[in-house]
Amino acid sequence: MKPIHYIAATTVLALASFSLASPLAAEDAAPAAAPAAAPAAAPPAAAATPNGKVLFATKTCVACHGVNGTKPRLVYPVLAGQEAKYLLEQMNTIADGSRVSGPDERGYPRTEGMKDVMHLATVEEREAMAAFLTSVPAPKPVALDPPPDAARLEAGKDAYRKGGCITCHGVDGRKPLPTYPLLAGQKRDYLKLQMTEIRDGVRKGVKLAAMMPFAKKLDEEKISLIADYLSQIERLPK
Repeated sequence: MKPIHYIAATTVLALASFSLASPLAAEDAAPAAAPAAAPAAAPPAAAATPNGKVLFATKTCVACHGVNGTKPRLVYPVLAGQEAKYLLEQMNTIADGSRVSGPDERGYPRTEGMKDVMHLATVEEREAMAAFLTSVPAPKPVALDPPPDAARLEAGKDAYRKGGCITCHGVDGRKPLPTYPLLAGQKRDYLKLQMTEIRDGVRKGVKLAAMMPFAKKLDEEKISLIADYLSQIERLPK
C-alpha cells in the first residue's frame, strides 16, 4: 500500500492538470466583459421658426390693419412694406405700455386693443411678424377725394421740407433713419392724427421728444398739407 501522503499529492496534481486543461475553468478565470454603453441621447429637436404671416392673421392684426397689413380700416396705418426695426420697436413699446395713443370713440386708447394682443406674443413672434410685414410690397397710394391739385401737393412738399421732417424721415418720407417710419404712401387720416396728437402731447412714446419742437410749429393747415402730400407718394421698391 502506498503512503497516504503520496496519494494526496497525486490527487492534487491531477486536479491541477484538469483545471488548467478545462475550457470551463479558462472561461471562469477570464475577466467579466464591461457592460455595453447606453446609446447617446438624441439632441433636442430645433424649435420651429414662427411664421409671421400666420401669426399676423391669427393674432387678429388683420382686424385693424387689413390682410397682410395692406388695407387698414378707420385711422389705423398701412403696415405692409414698413421698416422692420420700426415695426418691432412699436410692437414692443405698445406691449409694455410706453406707447399710448389718444382715445377712440369709446374713450379707450387706440393702442389698447393691440397691447392686449402684443403682450401675449413672444419676442420671436414679434420679430417674425415684423420681418413678414416689411417683405410685403407696399400698396399703391390711395387716391384722395377730392384729389389735391399740383399746387396743393407742392405746398405740402414745401411744408414737409421747411418743417424739418426730412431730418429723420428722409426726402419725400421714403428713406428714414433706422427705427423711424416710412411716411410715403401712408394713410392720410393716420398721418394727420399722429402729427396732431404728437404736437398736442396726446401720444406718448419713444423719440417723440425729438419730434416735438418740429410738431409744435405745425398748424392745422400745414398738417393737412403734409398729410395730403405724403399720402400720394409711392414708396420705392425694396
